[in-house]
Amino acid sequence: MKSVLFTTGTALSRRTFLRGAGISLALPWLDAMRPAFGAESVAPKRFVGILNCLSFHTPHLFPNQSGRDYAPTPYLSGLMHLREAFTVISGLNHPEVRDGHASDKSFLTGAPHPGSPAFRNTISLDQLAAAELGEETQYPSLVFSTAGRASWVSYTSTGVAVPPDTSPARAFAKLFINGSPAEVAREVTRVEEGQSILDRVATEAKRLQRSVSPRDGEKVDQYLTSVRELEKRLQRSRQYALRPKPTPAGAVPADPGPGEDTRRFGLFLEVARLALQADLTRVVTLTHGGTTKTPSQPDAKFAHHDLSHHGQDAGKIEKLSVLEKDLLLEWGGFLSSLQNTPDSGGRLLDRTMTVLGSAMGNASSHDSTNLPILVGGGRFKHGQHLAYDPKDAPPLCNLWLQILQELGMETERFGTSRKAGLPGFEV
Repeated sequence: MKSVLFTTGTALSRRTFLRGAGISLALPWLDAMRPAFGAESVAPKRFVGILNCLSFHTPHLFPNQSGRDYAPTPYLSGLMHLREAFTVISGLNHPEVRDGHASDKSFLTGAPHPGSPAFRNTISLDQLAAAELGEETQYPSLVFSTAGRASWVSYTSTGVAVPPDTSPARAFAKLFINGSPAEVAREVTRVEEGQSILDRVATEAKRLQRSVSPRDGEKVDQYLTSVRELEKRLQRSRQYALRPKPTPAGAVPADPGPGEDTRRFGLFLEVARLALQADLTRVVTLTHGGTTKTPSQPDAKFAHHDLSHHGQDAGKIEKLSVLEKDLLLEWGGFLSSLQNTPDSGGRLLDRTMTVLGSAMGNASSHDSTNLPILVGGGRFKHGQHLAYDPKDAPPLCNLWLQILQELGMETERFGTSRKAGLPGFEV
């Protein structure tokens, strides 16, 4: 016999907004949005795929021990409070993808020889999932990038790259602020100047919280608090961008990309979390292309691409480690936020699979084997280091197929997969 979920208070449509002063703000998924009787509601599953184009210095990332009792490495030490929420995977690769930076094109597809002049890509796993899951949401998928529009990770069924959003502020406005273009532009300016859109929906928010169940009221309160915190982060980023920067002594290092892109990376992750919580989408990809600034040393300037080609130079590796640790801390913050976000009687982390990885295992030599892969969330049994022999490892597409099946898709093959799943990686 199926259980019946009873809701109290006002029954709300699945897509409900708080409105005020010409703008409106999307709401999270609430119990009041489910029917009291009828088909049993199934909590949606989500996927967030993240490509770090310049990879990680894997000796600082991969533990020496496999299994659950691995000792923390320099890069993982800041994530140990989340140890049971993610898995480290080493040894994987895509067969016949050995093309340096061009391998990025095949990260979520597995299509062979991306560096070939005749290369034509195949559909990426996020877009395959979006084609099926996207019918339930306002946006089939969201594609973000800190690397501008020159770096691609998402591809359609015809192998065409999906252009990414490159501004967290614009993505936030597109997702959460409804109104005329002029009204949206004014709201973005207000947010950047520290004025909250919540001020203009406050009356309706209070009315809603009084009319729904206490549990829904708590969800609304937490969601609005998260929106306000993101607004503050956007505003702080604007202030930091406007602050005079020190002039470095000597020659200015080569700039591999836009400025504070570790901060931009973290902002995109928070926009993604809010979008998942509001069920605006269930599929997100994010590309990180490197940075010249990093939060732990805000007054320093780095040449990320040059540092990634360290040639085992200890000084370069030390500087590179600063950038890569900060990037992993942003990802860890994302996991923590998912862990602390309630979702249909559970946690958003339990229903969101996220992968952070690279298409190169060694950026210094452009080697595309032994890829660094971190998987967080979902139903998986985490807390371990899965170490495969790079010379005899299952293809990375086995993991992609397992994720697609976990999302509820009835597919038996993806890319170069041999079967679904990796030995030892269980739900």
